[in-house]
Amino acid sequence: MAVAGTVERPAPGGVFREAEIGQPLSLNPLLDPQDPILADISRLAFAGLVRVLDGGRIEGDLADRWTTTDAGSTYSFHLRDGAQWQDGQPVTPADVLTTVAILQSPDYPGPAGLAAVWRSVHAEAVDSRTIRFRLDRPYSSFIEACSIPLLPSHLFRPEDAAGLRDHPASYQPVGAGPFRIAEVNLAGLRLVRFDGYAGVRPYLAEVDLNYYPDLGAAASALRDGQVDGLLGLRPSQLGALRDQSGYLVQTLTLTQQQITLYLNQRNAILGDRRVRQAIELGVDRARALGESLPGDAAPAFGPIAASSWAYSDLVELSPDPFAARSLLDTAGWLGSSFRVQGSRTLHLRLSVPLDDGLIALAERIKAQLQAIGFQIDLQPANELDLYRERIGPRAYDLALLRVWLGSIDPDPYPLWHSSQARTGFNFAAYERAETDLLLEAARADGDSGRRRSALEAFQRLWLEDVPSVVLANPIATYVTGRQFHGVRLGITPEPSARFQHVAEWYVQTERVPAFWH
Repeated sequence: MAVAGTVERPAPGGVFREAEIGQPLSLNPLLDPQDPILADISRLAFAGLVRVLDGGRIEGDLADRWTTTDAGSTYSFHLRDGAQWQDGQPVTPADVLTTVAILQSPDYPGPAGLAAVWRSVHAEAVDSRTIRFRLDRPYSSFIEACSIPLLPSHLFRPEDAAGLRDHPASYQPVGAGPFRIAEVNLAGLRLVRFDGYAGVRPYLAEVDLNYYPDLGAAASALRDGQVDGLLGLRPSQLGALRDQSGYLVQTLTLTQQQITLYLNQRNAILGDRRVRQAIELGVDRARALGESLPGDAAPAFGPIAASSWAYSDLVELSPDPFAARSLLDTAGWLGSSFRVQGSRTLHLRLSVPLDDGLIALAERIKAQLQAIGFQIDLQPANELDLYRERIGPRAYDLALLRVWLGSIDPDPYPLWHSSQARTGFNFAAYERAETDLLLEAARADGDSGRRRSALEAFQRLWLEDVPSVVLANPIATYVTGRQFHGVRLGITPEPSARFQHVAEWYVQTERVPAFWH
């Protein structure tokens, strides 16, 4: 073997400065997991038993291996040897037990949906490196739930659940992720590489999260070189940046977020499936989005994310106003302008949050539905009031909402099972015994082939019934300085996923000898 010159390779070091809009609601990852800034912090500073990458791939994080037994109702995880917290304490099964106990506590102040996943799980330490979970019934998406960030048992106790938001360690958190929170102030967070991280250690020595009051201030900071990364610029704001060689502009299609037109099945008009089918065929997604949210959203179809292994393209229908009018004729809604059925008019109210983009989209949907004979009244409302007064009690006709699909591993149960139709997240009040059975089977069966078959059958029936019309996935634009290399985003179901491959990012390089035989 002989030396054949040198090659350049990534080297440790460098600081990456990210602009964040606003401030985090908290620094405890169990409290506000859907807060976008806390989600970013969790990706960087905390760790779970496993990590979910690229829209569903599972790899070990604090656990290096796991097994599933008893038809998917028992999970056993082995902790990595040498895994430690950022204050030097070892990661042990006690940390897992404490985290689960906090989630199961009736005093837990975090999201009810997160607590519900863990409420019936029995956790036990098998030995000094192994934790076992026993579920009341098999739940095929449970492995993804095990990516929840862990809290250290030497700082938290199960009885701390009620006071979690005010707990001292929620303000100066200690995680086990790739970066350690070194400084917290009103202007932002400074995170430094944690060399004791159990997984792949990043090249970057530091990531700073800098807070800005609005997107305009953050964009100015990017242009002035005060930050190196910014998520959320609109297409109209990108012109100058796209023309500058110093920036890399990438787009994220947020597949776990959907913009959906909900159709309330309890409404007398919408109770007729033919009317719902007419709405589906009367909406031209691409045109409506192009006129209201250009560059900010991509057409989406159906109740399962298009990036999922279980997605069926059978749900991708083309707009057909002629067929829509024929369906309304068949349903007895007649007329050339606004249609009538006896003494009733085809009149529906469209509720929408006070969101400029959604209101603009609602205006386009209104125009398209009026073109086939509907009379549509827009009813914008404060989002909190909208959910409390109309969506929650199912006291609306149509509603245009931004929806989070929940787990990346497809589990449409919370959004479409009839058990959730009255007080859960099944806002459309959709009920059908056949789809219930398919959703239950997909939840409980650990066999991927049978799950796929069940979910494909569910999507076929869902499309037949049209309980709602899924319109779009939001698109986010991410700008970084080109001096940073290896900025690979992958599949990004939600905004914080842009950091899922942060260990590969680098700014410094070194030359090392190259060898040949």
